Amino acid sequence: MLAAGDGVVVFAGMVAGRPVVSIDHPTGLRTTYEPVDPSVGAGQRVSRGAVIGTLRGGHAGCPAAACLHWGLRRGDRYLDPLDLLDSLRVRLLPWNREDENLVSGA
Repeated sequence: MLAAGDGVVVFAGMVAGRPVVSIDHPTGLRTTYEPVDPSVGAGQRVSRGAVIGTLRGGHAGCPAAACLHWGLRRGDRYLDPLDLLDSLRVRLLPWNREDENLVSGA
């Protein structure tokens, strides 16, 4: 798991039986990553893209091998962490019957 931005780890440990890492950023934001087995400790400075731990898989309600619960807040106000991503570009491809056959295995 990689840090979303430069900051200081303010928490790395267990919360309600799940491993959590929280980072305070100089912009006044806090990002939280869960379930992440931390490779960092509280007080440690991290840079954007630095490894902060390993995503733990197999928790209840996760439809994939592993699911990240990524949080963002400023003070007590929760924000959308996707806003941190650089120009997220969505591309939709045209749909046709041949594509349907590829997906269904026909």
